[in-house]
Amino acid sequence: MIKLLGCIMVIFSTTAIGFILGEKLKNRTRELRELQRCIYEIKTRILYSHTTLPQAIATASTKVKRPVSTLFMEVSKMLNKNSVNNVYQAFESVFADNRDIFNLKDEDISIILDFSKSLGESDLEGQKSIFSLTIENLKKQIDMSEVILKKNIKMYRYLGFSLGAVVVILLI
Repeated sequence: MIKLLGCIMVIFSTTAIGFILGEKLKNRTRELRELQRCIYEIKTRILYSHTTLPQAIATASTKVKRPVSTLFMEVSKMLNKNSVNNVYQAFESVFADNRDIFNLKDEDISIILDFSKSLGESDLEGQKSIFSLTIENLKKQIDMSEVILKKNIKMYRYLGFSLGAVVVILLI
């Protein structure tokens, strides 16, 4: 009886690990889409409404889901309090403090950090090109993450179960 219970627990736990890894892939794609929506919102606020940068970032943060909303809300607070010298430092600080809540890869974060380096540093035409470049880079990352998601989500799930079955067979 104890052996059967142990086998069930092993299969259940390895299957759960497979599902957790699959969910991380899903969450990365979702977070990239939320980042893209947020960048579009900031672009609209700055270029067409002529809203200040901290206010545009704060407004955009209310239109997206967590953890992306947390990122932009914290950046907006830092900019409003003048606790950082520039936008890049604010984004870098927030990413460093909250790294564990994101499912983003380093190249995803570098796109946002590159965006923040030149945000608010040029005229409207320069800002348009910065927004366009960032949105294009995010689209590429979204496409790549969707391909990886389609390719690997089932693999992680089945691999989790299969690994558990192999362990159970070896234990018996």
